Amino acid sequence: MQKKGIIAAISFSVIFMAFGASGAFAAESVKIGVFDMQKILRESKTVEGYREKLSRQIDARKKPIQEKEAAARELEDKLRKGADMSPADRQSVEEKLANETKTIKRMKEDFDSDFQKTDRELAQKAVAEIGGIARKLAEKEALTVLLEKSAGGVVYSKDNVDITQKILSAYDEAMKKP
Repeated sequence: MQKKGIIAAISFSVIFMAFGASGAFAAESVKIGVFDMQKILRESKTVEGYREKLSRQIDARKKPIQEKEAAARELEDKLRKGADMSPADRQSVEEKLANETKTIKRMKEDFDSDFQKTDRELAQKAVAEIGGIARKLAEKEALTVLLEKSAGGVVYSKDNVDITQKILSAYDEAMKKP
């Protein structure tokens, strides 16, 4: 118990010496801002555009897979209805079906991998762009510290220090420009 008291006293002393005694608080007022990256990612028109682009890419890549799946279903139907099929024909259709199934599986794996990669790249791009806008806005607003709500461990903040909407508006406006 006594160790905790000593540690607390030392911590307080270090903080006081670093900020209080140096006049940092007296010379310059600390102006803090916070923003919610997840809200910006959810509500941004620019990010919405990125999602639509990704959706179009997904749709374009799904079509060949769907065509292969339709061809595989036709082969399955042929096998079910082909009671009068010769053993050689049956084996040929079964081999084609097995090959189609393997091809479909590979195509889906490639699709999933490419989708995840593109999604990750677009998210990283958006986060980097938002970070740049947030820094510029923090400088413009003369903020001493700008924290991201979830990454900064912010448990509570008053609405007057939350600049999420300003960043969101500035981001979408900046990305409209060519």
